[in-house]
Amino acid sequence: MKRTRHWNLRRQTAAVLLLVSALFVAACGGEAAEGKEPPLESTATEQTAAASTEESKTPVSPEDGTVPTEGTSGRFQYNEKLSALGLPVVSEEQALADGKTVLTLQASLVNPWLRDSIAGFNRQSADYFVRLEETYEDGAEDRLAAEIVAGRGPDILTGSVLEISESILEKEMLVDLAQGLDAMGITDEEYFPGVRALTMGDKVYGIRSYLTPLGRWMRESVLGSRELPDIETLVEKLYTYPDQDAVWHTNARSVAILEYLLCGSEDLWGMIDWEKGTCDFSGEMFARMLEIARRYADPEGITSETEEKWIVYYYNPVSNTPRKQLESEEKVIINFPFDDGYYPAYTSLSEVLMMNANSEHQEGVWAFFAYVLGEEGQYYAAGSSYLAVNREMSKNCMEYYLRGLEEGWFKTTAEFTPETIEELYAFTDQARPLPLRTKEVLDIIYEEAQTFWSGDKPLEEVCDVIQKRVQIYISENM
Repeated sequence: MKRTRHWNLRRQTAAVLLLVSALFVAACGGEAAEGKEPPLESTATEQTAAASTEESKTPVSPEDGTVPTEGTSGRFQYNEKLSALGLPVVSEEQALADGKTVLTLQASLVNPWLRDSIAGFNRQSADYFVRLEETYEDGAEDRLAAEIVAGRGPDILTGSVLEISESILEKEMLVDLAQGLDAMGITDEEYFPGVRALTMGDKVYGIRSYLTPLGRWMRESVLGSRELPDIETLVEKLYTYPDQDAVWHTNARSVAILEYLLCGSEDLWGMIDWEKGTCDFSGEMFARMLEIARRYADPEGITSETEEKWIVYYYNPVSNTPRKQLESEEKVIINFPFDDGYYPAYTSLSEVLMMNANSEHQEGVWAFFAYVLGEEGQYYAAGSSYLAVNREMSKNCMEYYLRGLEEGWFKTTAEFTPETIEELYAFTDQARPLPLRTKEVLDIIYEEAQTFWSGDKPLEEVCDVIQKRVQIYISENM
């Protein structure tokens, strides 16, 4: 089942990247081409004075000697020329000759932001060098988890190589970053809240350098009004919708539909009683969810040319179809159902950075984290067409592209205006991480539900198996 979940994550991640990339279609001419296209890993020797003289510093906390105490103060300017400077890449051989300590960072699905940030950090740090280790083979997640449990593993890892759940966090395999982030001055006033990832109570086990929250729209004809319904009403409306040819959206798989309905609730809409250690999947609402997930699936993309048959699709305030147009088309921005309402969500953890509790070089990891959340690291985050976690950097980046639209060297099919950008900021502030507590339970549900969707088992039998397996899991993990 882990493969199914990992496959689904890859699809969601790809969808996120496609949606966000819609912002920056066909940038052309002069400054835009100079500022965005050339990769950082150029071998040219020209450097800025800042790149050649600034060193990555590692402030040390007097309490435990491992976390930074200085803030990341200063103006976060969007330097659109930085990527075009042809800055050199420091080799590991050169770093070792200079006496630097090597840190390992393990990831898959590596995007330009991470490569650029690693290269930038390696140029500036006088003490550390980050080696990127890309992992794609089958079973990599299980192998990495076993290494960490055994006291080994990379210094830094991403959510693309370790399947994160609340039970993983409880095992203290990762370092709690909360104190260090506070010491660096990572506040909600200067950074979007999504910078803190993998939170559990007051603890924080991961950071994001850029943000890709997702929303959803749904047809008003399904909901019956523009009001957002409670979960029972939503399920009823989807179940009784009369259009038998409708699909969730093209290429939608049953598991993704069921995931949408379940993933935002801490107790799966009351089907789990965590205090009593019991569960109940015998109700009508859960059975209807499984039916809905089967009915609206379109894994073969049969409706790719008939968008009028889609009842749900991705939403972002600056996507190609803005809010006003959606509303005129009788579509309702619904986002994701959580226990206390509907919110945009972070559906992927692949971009989250974490520190291995086994690392012998935690001060170096902190130096790297300070870099990616600092001015140059945040430029690379914004420069990769994402919303950087630093508010000022995001604002400066968006203003840069707005000027590009006015001057004609930047073109986009997205609804890219000062109004939609402000809406994007609010959208990002509202975005929620998906609950981690239910992750293993959801894995069980998705695995068994496949046997219903494939026609191998009847609905009642599948619900009964889910009931038994989840109850065993809860009893063993209370």
